[in-house]
Amino acid sequence: MHAFIVSDHEPTSTQVREVLLREGLDCPASHVLALDQAVEKLGGAQADVVVMVLSPAVERALGVLRQLNGTMQTRFLTLGPASEPKLILQALRDGAHQYLDEADPVSELTAALKRLRTETGQVETGRVIAVLAPSGGSGSSTLAANVATVLASKHRSCALLDLKLATGDLAALLDLKPTHTLADLCQNVARLDRVMFERSLVRHKSGVHLLAPPRSLNDINFVTQEGIQQSLNLARLLFPYVVLDLDHSFREEQLLGLREADVILLVLRLDFTCVRNGRRALDHLERLGIDKKRIQIVVNRYGQPKEVPAAKAEEALGVKILHYIPDDPKTVNRANNNGVPVVLEAPSATVSKNVTKLAISVNGRHTAG
Repeated sequence: MHAFIVSDHEPTSTQVREVLLREGLDCPASHVLALDQAVEKLGGAQADVVVMVLSPAVERALGVLRQLNGTMQTRFLTLGPASEPKLILQALRDGAHQYLDEADPVSELTAALKRLRTETGQVETGRVIAVLAPSGGSGSSTLAANVATVLASKHRSCALLDLKLATGDLAALLDLKPTHTLADLCQNVARLDRVMFERSLVRHKSGVHLLAPPRSLNDINFVTQEGIQQSLNLARLLFPYVVLDLDHSFREEQLLGLREADVILLVLRLDFTCVRNGRRALDHLERLGIDKKRIQIVVNRYGQPKEVPAAKAEEALGVKILHYIPDDPKTVNRANNNGVPVVLEAPSATVSKNVTKLAISVNGRHTAG
């Protein structure tokens, strides 16, 4: 859904835009318009939702609302004082679809958007699955690529965002050659919309659409939280699933992905270092206020010699291990070297069957017909 904000009150505009982006609406910075710009710039625009902020110039804002209502077909969500019944009635007469209390714009607008989705029959936004390994060498990128491939095959498409800014290798694992990267989007965040986002993705034959990390270490400096947030929201708008491949730095851009995730797959091997770091990661996520119900432990490369027994690992972690992906270096390494997901190259292999089972268990939806 394409959203615009018409407002002369910058603090409220900022809050409103944050809600719109979080709810998966397409609202780049260029969609925030002052009252004196609105009629001209919205004349030929495709707008599913327009949020009108009445204060501080209430009468002038109502005049703009009347003009816009006479020239465009959209839903106007109007924020204003809730203590003036005559003003509320006037706004509704002038074209407001819903009148919202400006004293609490975040919760009011969030509820209004949910009502709007119910009225329009809009499907839910994409489900976000974050893949995180607290230690290197756990195979989390391979797992992310294969989980995304399974989800794409079951549901026609899946977005895959490589947020390992310095070490991301998903393009190589899928034998893709991206033209654009996350850094490019972040440098153009004011113009970032659905069209630009779609053109920045590189498509794999499985239906996976990859957003690649920066090309060079220097380009990492261009990556911003706003760019990641908007990219993630557009991905949720366009795809039924979004898989995030995260690193274990717990920097702000990584935390953003963890907070947005519906499911966090914490990937580790059953060795002392991985289990210890897994426990440290769980403790840190708890301190960040991330609900442990969203976290699922995945043991990758299971069955290696002299690994920590699963029962002892669960005792150390304080949680149950839900998924086991068997160690099969010959099959997995061959697939990785060929740039083909193992679930496609060797679908009958036990490792592929277990990855498929994992992906299906966390999808939260019915498969497409």
